Amino acid sequence: MNRVTRREALGLLAGSAAALGAAEVPVLAPGTNKSGTNKIVPFERGDVVAGCTLLNDKTDDHRGQGRLLHYDGELKLKNTILLGDTTHIVQGTRFAPDGTLWAFDAFAYKIVHFARSGKRLPNFPGPPKSLAHVNFLPDGRLLMGENFVGSKSRVPLHTTLPFMPGTKRFGDGHLFALSRKGRVLNEYATRTHGGIGGFQGLTASVLLDGGKRVAYTSESGPIIFHYDLQDDRQLPNLVTHADNSGHFFFDLSLDRAGRLLVIAGAKIEAYDQTGKLLQTYPLAAFGWASMSEPVTTTHVFATNFFSGEIAKMDLNSGKVLASAQTGINKSLSGVAELAA
Repeated sequence: MNRVTRREALGLLAGSAAALGAAEVPVLAPGTNKSGTNKIVPFERGDVVAGCTLLNDKTDDHRGQGRLLHYDGELKLKNTILLGDTTHIVQGTRFAPDGTLWAFDAFAYKIVHFARSGKRLPNFPGPPKSLAHVNFLPDGRLLMGENFVGSKSRVPLHTTLPFMPGTKRFGDGHLFALSRKGRVLNEYATRTHGGIGGFQGLTASVLLDGGKRVAYTSESGPIIFHYDLQDDRQLPNLVTHADNSGHFFFDLSLDRAGRLLVIAGAKIEAYDQTGKLLQTYPLAAFGWASMSEPVTTTHVFATNFFSGEIAKMDLNSGKVLASAQTGINKSLSGVAELAA
């Protein structure tokens, strides 16, 4: 497998088509509906939902019509859900244990969710922070990560990151435990890496040990962090690579065997919960940056931010079992499968 270069990772981070010499990202006129229906369609067992915003602002490559694509388990499109109140890339799609679908716009501080019936529910009233993913703790609390950190980017961006209200900071990269009504119950001062750009906070996380601990990443950074929620303390990193090592971690989840799966641009790596590498699944090309929580022992869904492809991968052989092409580059962010 070819080693991923910093230049490739910068292209994924900044969303610049020129960074990899790729074709220019398609720009759609405001109001363009490339999807169709926006019907209310119930979510069924095995269904898959991915965030795929229609980018339609020539001055901002993360801004556009919020959109969720609803597929069956073989990646046949069932419905397209248009969001009228998000402004930028929709990400962090996740099904709750009760079948409720969650998704996030970290720029607009919007947390949207849908009932299992497909009906949109009122937005979740979280704090005014760049929250962009959720885990569901056994005691009913919601655990959300702050997507952005710091006050500036180390690389040129073609978008504008929002400052927290009343500040000149994007965020602190912390982890928050919230009540079902959006009240902050705990704020964990988690350490972050910043990723290549320096502004990526706590961008993905997964619960360990029944919710007593959490593993997490800073998008495009070379570290898998580890935090003790029960004792509120930072633990030694599970995995640490040097900044110039060519390792770039993005999303992560646990499979049914308890392995920690981490998507890393051109591969998925499987670790035990102490950070020991167990298996590597090579992926075609670079740009694979989000994946589903495996709901069976057989497969996981992964998405490629560059190409707009969704793939269903066999966890035994690593073979692609099904795939779908969204037709939108530099947008696909987050994918979830409904367990039951």
